[in-house]
Amino acid sequence: MRHILITLLLALIALPAFADIEAPQGHVLVTLGGAVTETNLPARSETDGGLLGFHDISYDKAVGFDAAMLNAMEQVEITVLYGPKDKQREISFSGPLLSEVMETAGAGGKTAWPLAMDGYQAEISWQSIDTHRPILATHSNGVPMGIGGFGPTMIVFPPVEDENLTEEHARQQVWAIAYIGIE
Repeated sequence: MRHILITLLLALIALPAFADIEAPQGHVLVTLGGAVTETNLPARSETDGGLLGFHDISYDKAVGFDAAMLNAMEQVEITVLYGPKDKQREISFSGPLLSEVMETAGAGGKTAWPLAMDGYQAEISWQSIDTHRPILATHSNGVPMGIGGFGPTMIVFPPVEDENLTEEHARQQVWAIAYIGIE
């Protein structure tokens, strides 16, 4: 009997502590880390290397989303004029609402800090996310976004008439995102 109890105890200890939500089955496109209540990735320290290590990212809890997980969420399309003023073109971006991605990670009501691969980062308050309904775009003009273009993911806000708000959103439309810090 004692042997069975020890075996059961060891089996429980061996269960991963990061299995709160479904683990990504494909390549992780974006990770939400920090003040999240859900998790499907192990903790990492800033010395773990790779892109996140280069940017000194560490977290105890994080949720990684692969393409299938993001595509399973309701998709929203936003068409914007994009590029320098003399070369603007219309691009249709699609992906889930940033709010839905954050809520899935247990980060509803919190501030997002999307980080571009080059280190550019912007602060987006929950109030702005809830009011203006940006998406975490995964596709542009119907094609998955890859690294070297806008991808793997990008924050896209719907167009607004207010010039000051348009400028604020432009600073927050981070592209080439692989990590979003949550506070």
